[in-house]
Amino acid sequence: MAAIAASHAVSHVQNLIQRLQLGDKRLLLAVSGGADSMALAYIASRAAGPKNCIAVTVDHGFRPESAHEAAAVGRFMQKLGIQHEIRRLTWEKVQRPPVQRLEEVARQRRYTEIGNVCQTYQVSTVLTGHHSGDQAETFLFRFIRHSGIHGLSGMSLQTALPFALPAADNKTPVIVRPLLDFDKRTLYSICKAGGIEWFEDVSNSDTRFKRNMLRQIISEADDDDRSPFNASSLLKVRKAMQGHREAIDRGLARLLDKHATVRADLGVVELAAGTDGQQLPRWASNSAVRERALACAVGWVNCKDHPPELAHLRQFEQSIVSFYKARKAGASVAQASVSTAGVTMLPPTARHGWLFCRQRPRAGEIKITKDLALGTTALWDGRLLICVRAKPGHSVSEAVTWRVYSQDAAMHKWADELLVHRRVCRQTRRLADMHQAVLAVQPIISVKLAPDAQSRLVFAFGSACAESLAATDLDISIRAVRGTDLVARN
Repeated sequence: MAAIAASHAVSHVQNLIQRLQLGDKRLLLAVSGGADSMALAYIASRAAGPKNCIAVTVDHGFRPESAHEAAAVGRFMQKLGIQHEIRRLTWEKVQRPPVQRLEEVARQRRYTEIGNVCQTYQVSTVLTGHHSGDQAETFLFRFIRHSGIHGLSGMSLQTALPFALPAADNKTPVIVRPLLDFDKRTLYSICKAGGIEWFEDVSNSDTRFKRNMLRQIISEADDDDRSPFNASSLLKVRKAMQGHREAIDRGLARLLDKHATVRADLGVVELAAGTDGQQLPRWASNSAVRERALACAVGWVNCKDHPPELAHLRQFEQSIVSFYKARKAGASVAQASVSTAGVTMLPPTARHGWLFCRQRPRAGEIKITKDLALGTTALWDGRLLICVRAKPGHSVSEAVTWRVYSQDAAMHKWADELLVHRRVCRQTRRLADMHQAVLAVQPIISVKLAPDAQSRLVFAFGSACAESLAATDLDISIRAVRGTDLVARN
């Protein structure tokens, strides 16, 4: 039976590679050492060929035995003929977070490291060993967080790799989850039949972590066919939610093409306010579509790797509905902005519709980048891709470096210069359409002509104001890490 399961899994992944047109591309395998990822490596080596695969193991360094396990994974990859890298996380310079946030921070750092490997090898597709049990956990996890239809539709087969820089072709690497149709039991049997050693992470049984607690609930419920918490029941509801999501998204994409504007250089989404200011605009006239449109806008702006919670969407939604009710009743509307889920929503004015921008960061929340060489692309604040390079035809020293600051950090260093620059931009109407909340979350860039030289400002308050700083020899490009498609990545 195990041999049949392995053969079926290989055929399944081969068909998937062909359907996604990945046959001529190298694949990066995320291999932790657990049974699911070890089975993935075994299956992928046969479906795609070992020479077309690279494996990476991210050692979080939380357990004494993790280095030994990562080395053992490397030996198995060598046996399969797959190139293997180990990336070890260090926590000396990064304060280890409390237990409540440990999973989240470790996940972010793991994906960042996987993205770095993608950059090193110019790989744009990452295969992970997520299986149907993980899908059931994700559904239940999002259910208790009060996610909407999008969140309850679970993990997609293919999605953008969080916290990753684009590859050479300017495309952000994607995660593909080829084993979502297989359960953990099947993957265990494939490993046993193939003589594949795997490692059980003892921290997976620590119920202080919410996912572990949910995994235990599902495992216990799997013995009871009548339980609503067994994996089969959860996956049936998830599949229904996926169908609803896909139906809504087909119409929503067309609707947002007409009623949404994405300012990728500012990290801002604008949703139309409607024609008369009293009736709900078309994107907000249906409650299900309105919820999904808001989820797309909020998810695009905050760049989190999970959908926004329903409770947060309800805050935005209630504010919008109340606005139009008051307008229709002829009442004066002095509505304040709404900030939640890392996003600020600004009410419409004569100049703009509903604006969604990044919530103003706390002091020190956005780190100053280290000195970067010209031509380097940096992911700033997890949402904007920034590159500074010499303009064509201009000769600039290779010693020139650049940094990116948040507005608060830059004000400590260049307060007078920034105030003068902002005043000039306002006088010349370059900031006429820029709301203060949007202005406050824009990057500020400086350059150094030599290691011992003084830094000088070259970019502040958006591209409309850049020429006022006279950086005539430099080309500064800023774009959103999520591109311009609101629906596809959210």
